[in-house]
Amino acid sequence: MNRGASQWGRRAFAAFLASALAGCDRSDEKSDQEERSAANEIASEARDWPLFRGDAEMQGVSLENLAPPLEIAWTFEPPAEEGRRRAPITASPVCGGGRVFFGGQDAKFYCLDLKTGAPQWTAEIEGPVSAPAALDEKHVYFGDNLGYIHALDWKTGAEVWKIEADDKIEGGVNLLDVPSSEGAEEPERRLYIGSHDFNLYCIRAVSGEVIWKHETENYIMATPSIEASLPAVIFGGCDGFVHFVSARDGASVHKIEAGQYVPNSAAVRDGIAYIAHYGGEVMAVEVASGETVWKTATGVEYHASPAVTDKLLIVAGTDKRVAAFDRVTGKEVWAFQASRAFEASPVISGGLVWVAGQDARLYALDLATGEEKWSFDLGAQVAASPAISAGTLVICGEDGRVYGFASGDAGKQP
Repeated sequence: MNRGASQWGRRAFAAFLASALAGCDRSDEKSDQEERSAANEIASEARDWPLFRGDAEMQGVSLENLAPPLEIAWTFEPPAEEGRRRAPITASPVCGGGRVFFGGQDAKFYCLDLKTGAPQWTAEIEGPVSAPAALDEKHVYFGDNLGYIHALDWKTGAEVWKIEADDKIEGGVNLLDVPSSEGAEEPERRLYIGSHDFNLYCIRAVSGEVIWKHETENYIMATPSIEASLPAVIFGGCDGFVHFVSARDGASVHKIEAGQYVPNSAAVRDGIAYIAHYGGEVMAVEVASGETVWKTATGVEYHASPAVTDKLLIVAGTDKRVAAFDRVTGKEVWAFQASRAFEASPVISGGLVWVAGQDARLYALDLATGEEKWSFDLGAQVAASPAISAGTLVICGEDGRVYGFASGDAGKQP
C-alpha cells in the first residue's frame, strides 16, 4: 500500500483501487506478474471522483473526456413511505470502485452500481444528510444534520466508527496523509470536516479519534480544501473570513477577511486559493503568504464552489450566470445566462463545463467560450453538484431521484 504521496486525490485513489481489485480477482492460475499488470491497467484507466470536487484541492476538474449528447443510462428512486413524497437529495455524490455514494434527507446513506444504478447497500443513520461524502480504499466518510460523523465500510455499508460533533454538518470531508510524529516513516490518514459548532475537526481516519479542533466565530458550512505542500487546510466560514490553518496541528496560518459569508469551498491550484463568496467578490489568495493576488467585485451572492483550470476560473452564481475569469488577472472572459439561479457547483470535463441549475436543466457549456453545447430538462431543481467517473455523469435532484448519464450508445440500457 503506497502512502508516499502526501495529498489524497484521484491518482492515489486509483492506485489503492487497482491494488484492491487485483486482490479481489485473485486466482490460483494467475502469476504475480499478471496481477501487477492487471492492477496497472486498472489504475491507468481509473477515473474516480472520491471527493466533493474530485480532488483534495477542490479543483472541480474531471479526468474524463465526457462529450454530449448524453442519454439517461439509469435512474434511482429511493423508496418513499406510503402517502409521502420522496425526500429531496441535496448531497453531491462521490464515485469510486464502480459505485456511487450519497446520503439523503430520508436519513439513509446509499451505495449504487455506477453503470446500472442498481442498489448495492443502504445504511440507516441518525439524521438527514446534506453533506457530500469522501471515499478512500476502505471507507466512506460523511457527516449528517444531527452532527454525527460516520465511517462505513464502502463495500458493505457496515459501521466502522461514529463520533459526534456539537452541531450539524453540511460540508464534506477532505483527506490527507500526514506524518503522525516527527521523523515517522509512515503517515496516517486524517479527515478534515467543519461543523455548525464553529469548529474544524481533524480526525484520525482509522479510529475516529479527534486529533485537534480549530475554533472559528461562526458556522463552517463548506468542504475544506487542502494545499498539500505546506500542508494547509483552507476553508471559509459564516464569520466572514477565509481561514488557512496547519493540517498538522490546526494552528492558524492566515485569516483573510471576506466581509461576508463564505459558504462554499475554495479551489486551489499552483499554491493559489480561488474564492467566490456571499459578499459579491471573486478573489485569488496566495496560500503560503496570505497575500491577495487579485480581487474582482461582481455583486453576486455565490453559493456554488468555483472550478479552476490552468487558465480559467469558472463560477456559477445566483445572478443566473455561469462566468469564466482569467486565472491570472481576474478579468471576466465570458458569461452564460440561464433563466434561474445556480446553487450547484460546476464540473469541468472534456473541454466543457457541466452544471445544473434551479431551472431544472443540466448544461454543457464550451469551456473556452461559454457557448451552450447541450442541455437536458431534468424536471427538478438541482442543488447537488455532478460527479463524473468512468464515462458516467451522476447528478441528484431535489425530486429525490438520482440520474446516471452516459454518452451516445453507452447511455442506452439493454
